[in-house]
Amino acid sequence: PSDLTPEERQELENIRRRKQELLADIQRLKDEIAEVANEIENLGSTEESFSFCYFF
Repeated sequence: PSDLTPEERQELENIRRRKQELLADIQRLKDEIAEVANEIENLGSTEESFSFCYFF
């Protein structure tokens, strides 16, 4: 907006940049959580297979 002072424009730009950084961090964390959840799920499948083989 043109009614902002240069300082206000700079602050607004800093806020927008930080928002983008935070959104990128959130996406990175979501990806890491999904990866860990997948590893846990695979670990559970591996344990079930091991338990099944152990009984035979």
